[in-house]
Amino acid sequence: MEKITLYIKNMVCDRCVMVIETALKALELQVDHIQLGKAEVTRTGDKPTMHEIEKELERFNFGLIKDEESVLVEKVKTTLIQWVESGDLETDETSLSDHLARNLAKSYATISRVFSRKEEMTIEKYFIRLKIEKAKELVEYGNLSFSEVAYRLGYKNLQHLSRQFKQITGMSMSEYQKLQVPDRKSLDKI
Repeated sequence: MEKITLYIKNMVCDRCVMVIETALKALELQVDHIQLGKAEVTRTGDKPTMHEIEKELERFNFGLIKDEESVLVEKVKTTLIQWVESGDLETDETSLSDHLARNLAKSYATISRVFSRKEEMTIEKYFIRLKIEKAKELVEYGNLSFSEVAYRLGYKNLQHLSRQFKQITGMSMSEYQKLQVPDRKSLDKI
């Protein structure tokens, strides 16, 4: 028996966790623990090979992460996605840098340098894009006012969100709300 930790890219939601768990079990791996970006499994014998595991994950548009820097980048992404989805942004006074440093147990300077080099964008820009995608979702649902959307996403005022929304989407939140076919991106494509 061999315990293996797999770092998996493009896991962005609970459904992704279920798909990965199902795929790994189909390969006759014992799934010990699974979370966004990571699965701990036990393999009996030498089957399946890492190549077979990788091929199975690729069938569902996931992939294995092999180098340490890419693992760190994926951890940044999953940490930020979880933070945005948690709904805690409205009450959390923690800065982005402190949140990442605490959750990843690394200095923010290291995290930021690796992320920027691998993704060719800053963590701050990535985080803004995540929040704008969440804003699109909340605007599309129509259950909250624009001010409530801004507050839920940790903005101090609606004007700040409105400015970033227009800068990224090219339209106001009102214009976006009126679209017949909303233009949302999958979180793994940001």
